[in-house]
Amino acid sequence: MATKSIGGTPSDPERGGLRARLLAARMNMEDRAERERVLVNRVSRWLHTMPVKRLAFYWPTRGEPSLTQMVTAWLAEDATREAGLPVVVGDLLEFAPWTPSTPLEPGAYGIQQPASKRRMKPQLLLIPCLGIDASRYRLGYGGGYYDRTLARLSPRPVAVGIGFDCARIKTINPKPHDIRLDLALTEGGSL
Repeated sequence: MATKSIGGTPSDPERGGLRARLLAARMNMEDRAERERVLVNRVSRWLHTMPVKRLAFYWPTRGEPSLTQMVTAWLAEDATREAGLPVVVGDLLEFAPWTPSTPLEPGAYGIQQPASKRRMKPQLLLIPCLGIDASRYRLGYGGGYYDRTLARLSPRPVAVGIGFDCARIKTINPKPHDIRLDLALTEGGSL
């Protein structure tokens, strides 16, 4: 019997059990602050090698690593840079411009999003990962928003998964709709 995911679509029970285990592992990390510091530094160093001016990231929820201060510093280095946060529109994501002074409001699933109708087109997406497999397939909460959005964006932005080492798994047993990430970063390295 299929269970309902966060997005309300049927998900397979095997993935549901895996999601629960991965979320528990993330929420129960003993040295979380140090792991997050190392991860954010790794993401920042990598980001500074990329010739992008527009990136979208995520507002952290359910124990996801927070990139907010890092993105704030990245924006402050160059006035031509732009950052955005996802906004659920139907079954896809759009990206609303964000700065540290942007008013936020609860969006889908109670996740904070800019209180703006403006949209931006990112060159790079920093995507939260509940699970990341050895082939760079991502396991999220089961709504499929990032996969559907990546399949439709043209040009497609660089898709980079962000997660802790506890998110690394052998395989998510990808389905035809799963989109492979271009890169995945954890505190322990890259995939």
